[in-house]
Amino acid sequence: MMVMTVTRATRVMRVTRNMAKRVLLLVFCAATIVGCNKQKLIPNTKIHDNKINRELIRVIARYRDAMVHKDAVQILTMVHPTYQDQAGTPEPEDDVDFNQLKGLLEGRFQRTERIRYRIEFQRVDIRGREASVDTWIDATFVYKHPDQMPRYRRFADYHRYRLLNEDGKWLFIGGL
Repeated sequence: MMVMTVTRATRVMRVTRNMAKRVLLLVFCAATIVGCNKQKLIPNTKIHDNKINRELIRVIARYRDAMVHKDAVQILTMVHPTYQDQAGTPEPEDDVDFNQLKGLLEGRFQRTERIRYRIEFQRVDIRGREASVDTWIDATFVYKHPDQMPRYRRFADYHRYRLLNEDGKWLFIGGL
């Protein structure tokens, strides 16, 4: 009877050891998979690195460059004809559509100097052909009003750009 108990105990120990090895192997494999599956971010952003996100960031960076250089023509080439912006208010008086955007840009660019425009990309959300890109904007410029001395202005706030993919090209439909 004593021999049988020792043999049984030996088997139980082997089974326990084998199970422990399997559990450790599973934990190691799971940790490896989770560790290797960490998504890479686009440098200096909080945005996952993939082709579409890089395209969206490039388009917005081109817009930023056009703003700094006061290039209304370049900006308008990046805007879809259905562009509509409510300017963050419910009043229709300050709404801007594609046709009004050109005059608005040209008028503001005539009254601004020394534009500095920095964008931090926070989040990209893509739904079908539309994308929204959440950013933090930090912009400064000198504003010249005809009846006043030029004034330094700073704008810093969260902002959302809305874009539409038409024929493989991302165009702004809101948020400028």
